[in-house]
Amino acid sequence: MEPLKLHDEHPVRTWFFRIASLAAVFALIAGISLVLRRGDSNLAIGLVFLAPPVAVAFAWCWTPTVFAPFEWAKRYIEGAEGDHRHEWYSFRGQRVRVFLDEKQQPWFALNEIAFILSVGDEAHSFRHYAAHEYGIPESASEPCLSEIGLRRLIKYSKHPDAGALGIWLERDVLRTLRKRIGASGGPA
Repeated sequence: MEPLKLHDEHPVRTWFFRIASLAAVFALIAGISLVLRRGDSNLAIGLVFLAPPVAVAFAWCWTPTVFAPFEWAKRYIEGAEGDHRHEWYSFRGQRVRVFLDEKQQPWFALNEIAFILSVGDEAHSFRHYAAHEYGIPESASEPCLSEIGLRRLIKYSKHPDAGALGIWLERDVLRTLRKRIGASGGPA
């Protein structure tokens, strides 16, 4: 038995079950308190045995709504923003999102790389880069640098962290991606 989805195709039915389950919980609590006040323990025991099925119905109806914010946060942390999937990597405490294109090639979020290497004007800095080095791939919604573009930026950067970023690129990111893509049977 599947719980009702957050976007069920029958929203009226969904809300009917939610309201009915909420009313049943309140009625059950009120019934138990009234029965205990009168001193009828057999009826109170019967209502206590009725409580678990009502609680299950309540949880079944309300779980998607109650836990939706947690699900959204989980998707964000796992790297799914909108229709775009990405992975998180960390360079000296700074996050770097890596998007994979249809050929499983990595594209690095430009604003995060630019922050690490203190790159100023984007239009000026990347005007000589080719489309396979700099652009917005289908897997992302913002400007990115391909592996080749990032290697080029690192090579000509005078920033003191450029060398460390090159080592991080090879050891932490590309090695991990190659292992994962190779293990999944995708192109290496």
